[in-house]
Amino acid sequence: MASYVACALLSLIALQAAVASAGKCTTGFSVVAPEVAVPGKTTAILVTLHGRAGDETLDPLNVTVRLETQDANNDVKLLTTASQMIMGYGIIPLKIPSSPATHCTLHTTVGCVGNDECTAKSHSVIRLLGPVRDVIVRPARHHYRPGETITFWILALDHDLRLVRGELAYVALSDPAGTKVAIWEQLSMDEGVRKLSAILATGARSGTWRIEARCGGGSARVDITVGNGVGNTAAAAPAAEQHYVELRFADSMRRRYKPGLPFVGRVEAMSTEKRVRVRVKLYDDKTDIYSQDIDMSTGEGGFIVPTVMADAPYVNLQSLLCHRPVYPNDFT
Repeated sequence: MASYVACALLSLIALQAAVASAGKCTTGFSVVAPEVAVPGKTTAILVTLHGRAGDETLDPLNVTVRLETQDANNDVKLLTTASQMIMGYGIIPLKIPSSPATHCTLHTTVGCVGNDECTAKSHSVIRLLGPVRDVIVRPARHHYRPGETITFWILALDHDLRLVRGELAYVALSDPAGTKVAIWEQLSMDEGVRKLSAILATGARSGTWRIEARCGGGSARVDITVGNGVGNTAAAAPAAEQHYVELRFADSMRRRYKPGLPFVGRVEAMSTEKRVRVRVKLYDDKTDIYSQDIDMSTGEGGFIVPTVMADAPYVNLQSLLCHRPVYPNDFT
């Protein structure tokens, strides 16, 4: 019978309340934008307009967001832009293009008409992620003796949790002193899982050795023990005999919420299962605020909290693996 291995089934983050106030200003606005974004994906920019002090009447205003970067000559380059008429508050979808830049500036302007000066402006920094979402390194064992052969596998996945194409990996095996005793450079990951091995010398230094892998902006480190002492030298079960699930919230998801307004989020599941069911819960220290189940078959799923009814500065967002549902297509 196949064993079921659940890794990091519980994912928990804290959402911070985005507090904005117009103070004594006659007008103003606040922007909630992600700190990181994925090239080729669409992110959401939440803009809230603030009216005059004591005046609840708000006129619709044109809000424009521009994502810019600088090249090697410090020349400003426009990557993408989007505009929308907003009254009160609104969410502007912004498609992030593919770009070699790593850091970009998001400019938000309100009340612009043609080339006239805008009523208000703001800017924030957004970091663009690389093409690789996860680098996975799995050794056959975590304990070896001098003279034995270290064997491990490496896999790189993109932001859709699919195999990475056109990316090269750098892999190194280091001894306890930090000396690299084996290096694999320019390792193509187009083939999916790559199996690598290195023979330990009979006089190999005892202690903690490290396997380090980097690919497309993603990285991973795994420690193994080398020595003549007693350790677990049993080979790991083949991947085909295990079911692996890892849950995490998308890096592109914002970590701030606005009390009383909707919250949009995404959860990712890296799994050997065809489909998994994930439960997303939002709660504060006293009460459960919201709960939703998501059936996921593409490696990611979105959810919307209709309104965050909480006045606390922080609330908890949690994802956990539900009991595995049975689908008709699972069996033949």
